[in-house]
Amino acid sequence: MSVDLSIDEIRLLAEAETALPAVVQELYSDQLRGGSLHEQDGRRFFVLSDPAGKRIELRLDTAALPQPLVARTFTNTTTDRYVIQLADTLQPAQVAQVLSREVGELLSVRDRAAAGGRVPLENLLAPGALLPANLELSDADLGRVGELNYLATRMNDADLAAAERIEARNRFSELLDDSRLRPQTPTDDTDRAALDQYAADLRLSIIRPHLRSEARAAMAELAVHVEQLNEADARALTEARTARATRTQAPPALGEFPMPGLRPDGTPVPRDELEQAAAAAARERTVLSSRTLDEMRAEQAALPEGRYPSYEIMIGGGAALAGRDPNVLLVDARGRWHVDPIEAIVQSADQVRHLRQSGMGDPYQFADPQQRVPLPALQLWEDTAAARGPLVDGRAELSISAEGRLIAEITPADGSPPVKVEVQGSPLIATGIPPEIIPGASRQVPTVPEAIDALAERLATAGTPEAADARDRLLALSGSEGSASAALDLLARPQIAAALPASDDTRVTAATETLRATAAWEQARALAPGRVLMGDEVGDGDYDPSVADDWVIAGVGGAAIANAEIILQANPDARVFMVGKDAPFVLHNDAQYTAMRRKHDAEYGGDGRLVTFSGRYLGAVGTVAAPDGRVRLAALDSTGRPLGIEGDAYVACLGRVPRLPQALAPLESWARSSGGRLRGELLFDKDRQYLGYSLEITVNGQRHTVDVTGAASRMLPGDVFGRDDMARLAVLDGKTAPPESGNVSAGFMATALQGSQLARHRAAQRGSATPATTGADTARQPAPVRPSTIESSLALLSDDDLAQHQCGLANAAQAASERAASAASTARTLAERYEHDGGETVTRLIATGAAPDLIERARTAAAEDVAHAHREAQAAKEQLNNINSRIQQATREAERRAGLTPQQRQAEQAARRQHAAPQPTRTPQAPLPAPKITGPEGPSRGGASV
Repeated sequence: MSVDLSIDEIRLLAEAETALPAVVQELYSDQLRGGSLHEQDGRRFFVLSDPAGKRIELRLDTAALPQPLVARTFTNTTTDRYVIQLADTLQPAQVAQVLSREVGELLSVRDRAAAGGRVPLENLLAPGALLPANLELSDADLGRVGELNYLATRMNDADLAAAERIEARNRFSELLDDSRLRPQTPTDDTDRAALDQYAADLRLSIIRPHLRSEARAAMAELAVHVEQLNEADARALTEARTARATRTQAPPALGEFPMPGLRPDGTPVPRDELEQAAAAAARERTVLSSRTLDEMRAEQAALPEGRYPSYEIMIGGGAALAGRDPNVLLVDARGRWHVDPIEAIVQSADQVRHLRQSGMGDPYQFADPQQRVPLPALQLWEDTAAARGPLVDGRAELSISAEGRLIAEITPADGSPPVKVEVQGSPLIATGIPPEIIPGASRQVPTVPEAIDALAERLATAGTPEAADARDRLLALSGSEGSASAALDLLARPQIAAALPASDDTRVTAATETLRATAAWEQARALAPGRVLMGDEVGDGDYDPSVADDWVIAGVGGAAIANAEIILQANPDARVFMVGKDAPFVLHNDAQYTAMRRKHDAEYGGDGRLVTFSGRYLGAVGTVAAPDGRVRLAALDSTGRPLGIEGDAYVACLGRVPRLPQALAPLESWARSSGGRLRGELLFDKDRQYLGYSLEITVNGQRHTVDVTGAASRMLPGDVFGRDDMARLAVLDGKTAPPESGNVSAGFMATALQGSQLARHRAAQRGSATPATTGADTARQPAPVRPSTIESSLALLSDDDLAQHQCGLANAAQAASERAASAASTARTLAERYEHDGGETVTRLIATGAAPDLIERARTAAAEDVAHAHREAQAAKEQLNNINSRIQQATREAERRAGLTPQQRQAEQAARRQHAAPQPTRTPQAPLPAPKITGPEGPSRGGASV
């Protein structure tokens, strides 16, 4: 799409397009050839080649990048397409130096992928005195070597002015400092100085083979202690160090939690233990969900009628759990990657290498550079992050109580009765993308309820008794089973058809199209049970792959090719016919699409089990009778004519229509039926990173806000946001996930990065009741995190209710104490048994002369049982500690009240009564501590060196 650039961005890109060929020629001519600019389908990119003649595409772009990044490179070693994004705040004079680093890093990624080499994840040339465990150069290190070579060349370029050579020399010296290639410990600290010198010499010896002669000479002169530099170099270095101390450094770690993917002993989970580790994390998550429900119900029992436990809440999870706040109640259905039958995501580890920066997980831990990342890895990461705080596996919907309180009704996945909580602050919604559209339905009015509302609204304008009667009949159908067919039958009656005024209202036409398409869909599902499916049903594993051998998939996008892969893997006899328009450019760049077609599409040399029909515009699903009487499903065009493509099963993958998340459906319905107002605003942090959107709902003076993040925030509902916001987000999406990278903005990596950015933003906003703005950006910032524990609501309880609450906590503590004692006893017993003979099963196997490998597997399983029992005991102990902490809070509150004067007590009672009544606005609460999530932040990009 066309993007309007600012004057500064135009200048920046012009400088970059001039500098890139020179950088390639000067530094990388042994690895890259050519460098001509091409334009194709709105893309402007360089075409280069490697020594073997393989084509490489490299596009330059600008973007708002999180500080201190000055550039970001997306690498796609599957298709050899790359994108270097320059920070739109970068000065043109710095472009060539930045490109020298980014191209060097890009080539390192590419060479390592071609060789199938292991990916070094720690940087050797990084700030900090400690050496990494493995003394090898990372991709970022090799990029920094390119930067050193570039600066050394400029230092010695006689064609440059003296001031330019001095500037290059000073930057080279500063980069040495950043890379710890120069000892920095004061020389009077003899022992530490010797170690520092050793580490610097070791780093230098490792990079020396990669340095050009000019850089090696400069190292000999400048890679010394500041006291050994000449006066000018020492002064420049001192000034650089002072400036560096004031610049924005790398984003801080988000607390004390390690990045998911570790064993209980802290070592990384090996690839051959991935499924086992994922299963263990899933079990622990399930146990924690049950425990949280028990605590909530115990707390509920101590509250008066009509009141519920008070929590901050996050509804939905997925990759957004990278920003999981352990102080917030998480309600997540464990959908998408936990149920998808596909074996791996569609991106390779190289394509999602920035995922490490989110702290969510390391893709290289479980996949080689060009391999797709397996689903159990995502499940392990998500379940580990989810279990960092209170959680319920299930779904939740938001509504308003009679007293005006925001209520979340939670339906647990274990089938137990629903529970309710009072929501504190702004709930965070991360429930993913909306449902798919039915074939033939209008995108303007995509659902039956919306179609009925549109027709009823038109009938209301007629002003006749017949129209009023028709309107009432239509509205009575909304939401009922078979309502589309019933509505069409109703509209076909002469008296009602006459009552519907003739008009050129496009919504009336669109509503009628949706009713017809939905009726056709429902009829086809009734005639061919289990064989007419939405793509989400296949993607959720809620289908039978053996129900048919010939499958028609309506659509040729990402969901269509993913479902084709699922079906072809599950049914060896299946053939799939994909029909639709043209596959989007991003599909040609992921690690799945082209590989799938090469394997199964005869057009690509495959086995012929996949046939793709492009350039077709689809309408509703059609049904035809086979000679044997069996119902077959047909693809129809937008006018209802057959396209000649039939099968025994039909899967609809025609995209989605932006709408509010389902969790907000009751809240939205209440607001619209009450004449309220819904207003949306895009949310950004100080670095102009998109964090999601805020929805403000105002009804009769009551105001509630909800924040939406993750994939759900990438599809703005048209009845809340205007075209300008949608256009702005479309541009941001293209920069968040360039199509050449094989990623999409609603995908796993982009969502995880967004989640971690949101968590950092909220941490930075602690202590500020007024969110900061971003420069001239007028979009509202998300409110700071508010308290979610019992302490925030104790003051709202009456004296009697507080006493009941203390009693309920005492009972819960007694039960928790018994559970903790039992779990500890079980753990001790298992440990003693394992220590003695490895477990009863092992003893029996030895006695029966079982094979050694079987005995070893049994011994390993027994050890896992012991470890699991210890974790259970620790969790039970933590639960008891949590309840005891709540008892202490309640006791402090009771003691505080005991010391009040009668006047103070009366004033508080009046305040409680006032709070119980509906409030026009919510007073911002004090913020919580920052979310506790950490993990290696990925390779340093050397932003501080420029």
